Parts: sequence; C-alpha cells; structure tokens
Amino acid sequence: MQYKALPCLLQHCQAQPWHLLRPRVDMDLERWAETWADQLSSLHEFSSHGYYGLDVQDLDADSQRAARAGWCRAALQSLALLDLAYSRGLPPRAMEGLFEHVLHWCNEYADFMRSAAATPAQAVQPFNPASNNYPAAVQLLALPILLERQELIPGIVKRLLGNRCDCLLDYLSAVACDKDEASAQVFCPKPYADLAAFFEQTELGTAPLQHYLEEHYSSQPHPALAAIGRLIGMGEHHPRWAWEVAALVVLYELDDSALTAFSCYPADMVALARQRLAFNEASFAVH
Repeated sequence: MQYKALPCLLQHCQAQPWHLLRPRVDMDLERWAETWADQLSSLHEFSSHGYYGLDVQDLDADSQRAARAGWCRAALQSLALLDLAYSRGLPPRAMEGLFEHVLHWCNEYADFMRSAAATPAQAVQPFNPASNNYPAAVQLLALPILLERQELIPGIVKRLLGNRCDCLLDYLSAVACDKDEASAQVFCPKPYADLAAFFEQTELGTAPLQHYLEEHYSSQPHPALAAIGRLIGMGEHHPRWAWEVAALVVLYELDDSALTAFSCYPADMVALARQRLAFNEASFAVH
C-alpha cells in the first residue's frame, strides 16, 4: 500500500504564514517555533526513515510492534499540531484545512492497523478511547462539530475509535450517528466525569461548564488533559483548549457569553460553527 498523507500534511504545515499570525495566547514565539519545528522534524523522520510506507507483513514480530508504536506516536503528534497551530493564531477557516490533512493521515494509520492484524477480527482501533488516548478521541469528535463538518464523525467513530464510545463521546457523536441514548461508561473519569453535571441538568445552561473550566483548565491541569503532551515529549507545555466544552455549546445552542472570558475556550471556533450552521439552515430554507 502506498501512503501519501503524512508528506502532504508536512507540506501543508510548512506552507502556513506563521510570521503573519497573531498568537491567541501569551507565548514565547521562539519556543513555539522550536517546538513546532521539532514536531515536524520528528514526523518527517518517521515519514522518511521510520516504518512509514513499509509493508507490515514483511516485518518480524518485534519490528511489527515497533512499527505500531511508531505509527501511534506519529498520529498523536499530528493531533498535537492542531492545538499548536490554533495557539499560534491559525484562523478558524484555516484550521479546517489542517484538520482535513490530519484526519487523512489518521485514516492511513487506521489502514495500517488493519493491515497489521492477522484477521479483521483482530484489528485494533487506532485510538483506544479507554486509555490515555482519550483526549485525542475527544478532539477528533469535537473539531468536526466546530467546523460544521459533522458528516465526518461516523467515519471517525467507526475507523479510528472502533465504535467504542463512553458517555461524553456518545453525546458528541449523537447527532451525526443518530444515537438515541448515551452510554453510562466514563473511560476517563478525571476530569471528564465532571461533565455529568451538565448532562444531568433539568434546564440546560452553562454553569456546569463554567465550573468544569475553572476546575480543570484555569489552574493546574489534571494529568489526563496533558496526556498527548506527555506522549510526545512536550510535558505540561502542550497547549490545552477546551474543545469538548466548545462542541457542547454548539450542539446545544447555548449562550456562551459567560465562557468567553476563559482563555482556554476557543470562542472564534464556536462563532465559525454558528455562522456556518446559520448559512446552511438559510440555504436549506431557500430550497
């Protein structure tokens, strides 16, 4: 199988006019540039000299395990690029192009995992939500909502998550996947179980979301929210955006005026989703 998505992603990243963008958060631009370059260099190394593009069936058992680990690490690095790019000031509409490239690469990862399995029944989902990959699963479902691209979600749930969803993931994918109820499971209880207060409200409002942001994003981050950063060697320096909160605001059409004061809340992504939703509804009404 010929893989092309990772080189295309790297080319897309290198073509962005970073020097013209204004960061969304206070940051050391030199440190950001070093981190960004390190991530791209690592992905390029994997693309050029790693297991990318090799036929997994030609590898021995130890090499296959190393290949799976390398692909997983590279896929998580590509998801981290989304947070890094958004922090640096990449506009919401440009985030869509970057997300499409990242998703294409993640789908290649899914193809690799299927080819590495002895039988289809033994195939392992690329991102196991019931592990420290959970923040990646949340990001994969939240961004299509914020980009008004929910048609991508069924494929993500099936191909990348192996149809494994807990309560939050079910709520995020409910509209796109036509789900009638959510699982009672919570794969990553801390901090995500605290969103139960939002789902259990008798009258929907943003107060539980405010508390969630104050508790888990405004002070020292809970370790689960730094999982991607730890996996790719960035530690606590990995930027954190409350994609799950923003996606819930869009899904439930909530007034987010009380949330925009939080620096971790991607308000302009919510605005883009609402703008596109309004346009789509107006176009549907005309026809």
